[in-house]
Amino acid sequence: MALFNMKERSYGVTRFVTVQLIALIGWIIVQSSFILSPWGQTIPFPVIMVVESIWWIATLLIMFFLFRREYKGFVQAVLELEEANRRLRTATNSFLLEQRDQGDQGEAALGMD
Repeated sequence: MALFNMKERSYGVTRFVTVQLIALIGWIIVQSSFILSPWGQTIPFPVIMVVESIWWIATLLIMFFLFRREYKGFVQAVLELEEANRRLRTATNSFLLEQRDQGDQGEAALGMD
């Protein structure tokens, strides 16, 4: 269960980075086509700005939603880890108290008070 959960989380991070890479490559292609192609040079500057603005707004929105989803998963993992740590400390303390009590009983039986 835990291994599957970690694999699932790693896929989420991989997906996040992949979308960033695709957005950057797309931006490079759009910029190159606007600058280097003859038809790109005939497009008026305001149209280029609108296209780039739409591109960046869409990219940033996608990044925001992906990041928010990954961050929620991270927060959930931290909370689960804290809960597991609390349970482990409680169990360890109980075990150590039992061991101490058994040791005290053993010493009392031998008359070593």
